[in-house]
Amino acid sequence: MDGLYAVFFLISTLISTENPLANGFNQTEVNGYNKVSFASVEFQNRIVGNEIQYSYYLDNKLGPLQPTYSISVTDQGGFWGGAGFIRKVRLTDYVNFNFDFSPGIYIRGNEEDLGGWLMFRSGVEIEYMVNDYLNMSIGYDHRSSGDLWKYNPGMETLKFSISKKY
Repeated sequence: MDGLYAVFFLISTLISTENPLANGFNQTEVNGYNKVSFASVEFQNRIVGNEIQYSYYLDNKLGPLQPTYSISVTDQGGFWGGAGFIRKVRLTDYVNFNFDFSPGIYIRGNEEDLGGWLMFRSGVEIEYMVNDYLNMSIGYDHRSSGDLWKYNPGMETLKFSISKKY
């Protein structure tokens, strides 16, 4: 998918009806939350391992964007850690469609070579709000260098997540 998810993230931010960019990036308070994700790692159309990811979402938004910090580790010893934003699009009272984008540091471990140490991670996710404090979601993301490095094959994850608001 290369950078397609990053483009979706950008478009959803630019056309936000909730908080249009014409209003600027005003800071508003929202529920912060912690999220744990369990994923299958895909490289060149084949499953090559598993990953666990922890994400921390701040209790504020800048315009339509909520800041996040995230780290992940694969069963092959690969590490990714970064910071970015999530853009939530409310579909119903209980369902959101989310776009996220985060640049981060990548350490290969024993997994596939992605070509460099700086990787951009972008994805989509459908999220169901179980109650006032608990959400579950299924997402798909892509990470690559955005062609910063000569070799840039990319890697994907299909993940199931559980999040708890604080």
